[in-house]
Amino acid sequence: MSFTILDHYKGFVSNNFIKKDINQTDLLNKISFTWDQYNKNNLFFSKKKKVGIYVYGSVGTGKTFLLSLFSQYTKIGKKIHFNNLMNGIHDAINSNVNKNKKLKLFVKDLCKDIKILFIDELHVFNIVDALLIRKIFLFLEENNIFVMTSSNFKPEDLYKDGLQRADFMPFIKHIMENYEVMGVNSETDYRRLTLNQSKTYFTPINKDTEEEFNLLFERLVDINNLTIKKIDIKSREIKFKKCSANVAYCTFDFICNTELAHEDYANIAKEFNLIFIEKVPKMTNDYSDQCRRFISLIDMLYDNKCSVVILAENPISSLCQINNLSKEFERTASRLYEMTIIQTS
Repeated sequence: MSFTILDHYKGFVSNNFIKKDINQTDLLNKISFTWDQYNKNNLFFSKKKKVGIYVYGSVGTGKTFLLSLFSQYTKIGKKIHFNNLMNGIHDAINSNVNKNKKLKLFVKDLCKDIKILFIDELHVFNIVDALLIRKIFLFLEENNIFVMTSSNFKPEDLYKDGLQRADFMPFIKHIMENYEVMGVNSETDYRRLTLNQSKTYFTPINKDTEEEFNLLFERLVDINNLTIKKIDIKSREIKFKKCSANVAYCTFDFICNTELAHEDYANIAKEFNLIFIEKVPKMTNDYSDQCRRFISLIDMLYDNKCSVVILAENPISSLCQINNLSKEFERTASRLYEMTIIQTS
């Protein structure tokens, strides 16, 4: 009897990496069936077979895990984050000369030695990407690549209210007609579950707490497929260089020792569901400005129901030692207690 994708999944269950979820096993069966149909040479099947899979669902429901599992299982797949894909394409076609030819060559090179491409976290927020995306998918299909993509959005909700959305609609139609569209119905937020079972406030800063902090990040993301996310702030942009889907990793210095305002933190909170912040210092009078920004950041994360994981020099109760901010920080401390599970090492 041959080894199946469900056997692969059961291996993760038996080793206690995950808990069995009937919704996930149903999805894996559908993915496997669609892939098998795609590979049939029968003329009848070739007329009706789907050329890819589009999986959508809420954050933390296991979309990325399941599609990664399948692409690894086939041993002929490759995974790329949508942001990394688009950054590579923009670099390849950055001149006005032969853009279409350059795009075609880029896709052809991307497809070398693979039969499946998994594009993680597909989202379209700007007109440039909106006008390119259909061409990219058509070129992938020309190269006989079976495309799997995950997204937080249903196909019909992509690029909603976007500029010139009518020009984007053919892509949605293409997905609906040629891809197997699947929703992840799981009500379990596996990312939230992992956080609930873990400590998420680490103190003091030492080798052990740094290791635990980083191990938790690696449990929640695909460490080999990190990406850069750019957030617009006032007249410029800020780059989070260590991201995966809706998770970001940064230092206190990066996010609080920069000229950021309340509205900037609001934009950051809307972009990410979870932020890891390392090296949060004991805040004395020398850190007054940074402490005010930290208060603003926590306010915005809390109001937007985001999660936070912190590696700090001091426990929450003694993190702020600035007298004229002590009253203001009481609210921040209360919110941090609510947002994190406090343990020390």
